[in-house]
Amino acid sequence: MTARRAYLATLVCFALVLVGSAFALPADVPLHFGGSGDPDRWGSRTEALLTMTAVGGLLAVVLGGTAALADRMPLAYLNVPHKEWWTATPERESRMRAMMRTDLYALAAATMLFLAVVVVATTLAARSEDPALGPVFFVGLACYLVVVLGWTVWSLSTRYRRDDA
Repeated sequence: MTARRAYLATLVCFALVLVGSAFALPADVPLHFGGSGDPDRWGSRTEALLTMTAVGGLLAVVLGGTAALADRMPLAYLNVPHKEWWTATPERESRMRAMMRTDLYALAAATMLFLAVVVVATTLAARSEDPALGPVFFVGLACYLVVVLGWTVWSLSTRYRRDDA
């Protein structure tokens, strides 16, 4: 599966989670949680769904749009290790841009999947007798951070290494 397809699949997943939460959320929903995981702001189901949809939609457009435009971004906006080497020939630059597009779609997919986890965690908290962020959120956050950190380390140490090095 390509990174773009994975990204599109996470958009579908996010949309399905939103639809499911529309039916599962109670009238009062925790909209913000403090560092302890306890809610510190409440709102209506409508406000929660509109906020989640707006945040998801904005992230989808910004992250997916950035990935889709990787081929057309000015070189000044691109930041990769050994940039001079990667941009020395049209073939290398094309390969670098393709790798960046994959990287951006992969990170966008991870972000959208984490956002779906946030919606699920919020829905579970709202339906709980003791509303608080539970293990779903914290495991999801840990997985997201491991993926982003791992992808970043791999990209910086291996992926964009010069072929002649």
